[in-house]
Amino acid sequence: MKTHDAELQKIKDLLRKNQKGMKITRIARELAMNRNAAAKFLEILLMTGQVEMLEHGMSKIFILSRKTSIPTMLDRSSDFIIVLDRDMKISQVNDNFLKFSGGVREDLLGKRPDITGLPIIGLQPVFDKIREAHYGTDARTEVKETFSGEEFFFDVRLTPTIFNDGKQGITIIIEDITQQKKSERSLRKMVEEILSCIDDAVILLDSRRGAILFVNPAAENMVGHKSGECIGKGFGFLFGVAEILPVYSGKLQDAFGKQGYYETEFRLKRKDSNEFPVKLHLRPIYDDRGGLRSIVVVIRDMTTQKMSDEGSTQSGTRSPQIPPFLRIGTAHFYRNISST
Repeated sequence: MKTHDAELQKIKDLLRKNQKGMKITRIARELAMNRNAAAKFLEILLMTGQVEMLEHGMSKIFILSRKTSIPTMLDRSSDFIIVLDRDMKISQVNDNFLKFSGGVREDLLGKRPDITGLPIIGLQPVFDKIREAHYGTDARTEVKETFSGEEFFFDVRLTPTIFNDGKQGITIIIEDITQQKKSERSLRKMVEEILSCIDDAVILLDSRRGAILFVNPAAENMVGHKSGECIGKGFGFLFGVAEILPVYSGKLQDAFGKQGYYETEFRLKRKDSNEFPVKLHLRPIYDDRGGLRSIVVVIRDMTTQKMSDEGSTQSGTRSPQIPPFLRIGTAHFYRNISST
């Protein structure tokens, strides 16, 4: 089946070079095309919103569309979609956002998001991201809004957009992630309740910053610090040393890749400066794109067991009592624990 994509593209390229517009006769002449064929192709472009027609007396002038169409698939999705022109003014907005915000399309078009008073896009953090996208950078942020006393969460993605006339704009796609956040909070609460019942110390680390995200009561007792003193601090803070875990080492990454965990023995220092032997068991938590997001550290105090362990066979040497859910599905239980 023959398509006319090449001819349609040639017409659009020609109109892009002649932004004041062209008549059918001139378009046909410039492209060495039959006038009736040119008229047919222009009709297709008009129907699909890719060109506009301006009437000047008896003449019809064709120009590239100054608007960017929102694909039907996106317009029917559950996302909110707003398109800004190069002056960061609203060019288009889909029905979903209008229903959510209670806004009227005619009242929004041509206005900047920061003066509309609309939810989400009217917030300063989002407008700061709009500025980033304005300079050609993809941007993303999460926003929390409160309506009638209830919290809502949104994932806001901003990407540079090229209009049909070659000018730049920005497309903003907003996803309601409120239910996801509520599920994450419930999951985190459940996991923390389970970890609170474990005898071994359990600490959750942000792998990118090495910062502590969570400690269970056993870890508090081991290190002599309350949870509030630990959160946000480096792991070394707990034991008075600069580095303990080889978080970024190839050895650690190799162990994660080959066997899914890393184990080592170490001597840590308590708050009272007394050293004691421990066994460290580390489990990785990956994000949806396969990147290392967090590390679960299980610490067993070997002080009272060292002598009996040394007398046991290698096959009988005990490892930290890793909870079953850590053994069979760490990511399923922990992937989102650090996001709320």
